[in-house]
This record gives sequence, structure tokens and C-alpha cells, in this order.
Amino acid sequence: MGARRRKRQSFVEQLLYLVVLILVWVFLWDSVSVLTILSGLVVAFTVVRAFYLPPIQLSGRLNLLYGTVFVFWFMLNVLLSSIQVAWLTVRPRPVSAGSVVAVDLATRSDLLITLVTMVNGLIPGSLVIEIDRARAVVFVHGLNCADEEEIEKVRMKTHQIETLLIYAIGSPHDIEALNDARRERGQPPRLESLTIRERARRARQLKEARGNG
Repeated sequence: MGARRRKRQSFVEQLLYLVVLILVWVFLWDSVSVLTILSGLVVAFTVVRAFYLPPIQLSGRLNLLYGTVFVFWFMLNVLLSSIQVAWLTVRPRPVSAGSVVAVDLATRSDLLITLVTMVNGLIPGSLVIEIDRARAVVFVHGLNCADEEEIEKVRMKTHQIETLLIYAIGSPHDIEALNDARRERGQPPRLESLTIRERARRARQLKEARGNG
């Protein structure tokens, strides 16, 4: 049973690598077509089979409600950002200088950091240009971002991407780290019942109840 589970997990990890690499390929070519997807599949399959890739730590949970919220949030932001970028190209006033904003992430998951980076790059007007993996900091370039208000918008958008992804697929450790970061920012915690701390508290209560019984 253990060998079968490890084999199934390995298959899921390789499939996830294929999907992520194909998305990166499509993003690099900036074109969604049958040829791009098929060539991306060939490149991704070659990379997965020819090179050693570290295992992806999957959280083992998927919240369909928050996943749906994330998809709609992403589509709405792509639409609104596209309109804003289009307006910047035609308005008579010149575009302000861009800024590179350092954004601290709560998660330490390689998968979530990669997804935050990719989603940020797919929304017009922003692009992650560097990642500090050791400190979980992403450096986001924002278009027309020259004052503190615009810089804070870039930081808030990146935090929103991370929050929705953690709500959708994050592990209990990710949720707990996110809630600690939200408390530091003066925001209320969410999904506390799924955190490691809360699970440990319930386990202690159950153990005490059994002992008293």
C-alpha cells in the first residue's frame, strides 16, 4: 500500500511539473495556440525525464469555493489591468516611472511562491523580476508606479494573490503563517480551524476527553 501511494504521489508530482512548465512555456511565447501548447508539452516532458527536479510538497487539500473565487478574481483583474494599461498608452499625459517593490510573503512553499510569481506576471502592468527564496521575498515591477499609494497597491495585490492561493490549496502551515502575517498587518485571521495550532488544540482536548472517560 505504501509503495502504491508513493507511486501515485510521484505521478501527481510529475503531472504537476508538466502543467507548470507548459504554462511557463506559453507565458514566455506570449501566445496561446495548439502549436505552442504541443511544443510546450514536448519541452516539459523532456525536462521532466532528462533532469532531476526536487519533489513538490503538495498540501493535500483543495478548497473548491476559494479556488473558484481565485479564478474569478484573476479574470476580473486581468480585464481591469488590461484596460488600465491600454489607457496609459493613449492618454495625453506621460506614463510615470515604474518601481520595483519588495513584497514579503508568508508562505515558504516553493509551489505557492512559484504560483504567486506566475499569476503576478500574467496580470498586465506587473511582473516579478527576482525572488529571494531564503527570505520568501518577491520583487515586483509595477508599471506607472511612482508614489507611495501606487507602491502600496502593488504590494496589496501580491498579498491578495498569495492569500487566495493559500485559501484554495495551502497547507495548514501556510494558513497559520498567513494568519500571523495578517495579524501583523492589522487584518483578522481566516480559516483558523485548519491551522496546525488549532488542530493540535483539538487533539489535546480529544485526548483529555478520552482520558477522563
